[in-house]
Amino acid sequence: MTSPAANFTPVRRLISAVTIAEQAVVTTTADHGYSTGDWVRLIVPGVYGMVIDYEPTKITVTSTTQFRTNVDTSYRLAFVAPTAPPAFTNAQVVPFGGVSVTDVTDP
Repeated sequence: MTSPAANFTPVRRLISAVTIAEQAVVTTTADHGYSTGDWVRLIVPGVYGMVIDYEPTKITVTSTTQFRTNVDTSYRLAFVAPTAPPAFTNAQVVPFGGVSVTDVTDP
């Protein structure tokens, strides 16, 4: 049986950069597969300097690894990747939506 999480579309992605802007641009570490109009939550723990705490936003895709958000980061600290892996949570994008069950089979 395939794990339902494996069939969730679009997928969760790690964040490699966030701009300081009234409409922050987020860069992911891999192709995100998102579409303009998708809703995601941004999670950026304090170890990255900038803190974004599960903030929901509608996105506009600008490339396969970047999208523009409605999140205002103009007053926040710069996003800086830690030199060592974070102890708990990586900076990540978590999409809203349902599980696709098209590939899930019975055991």
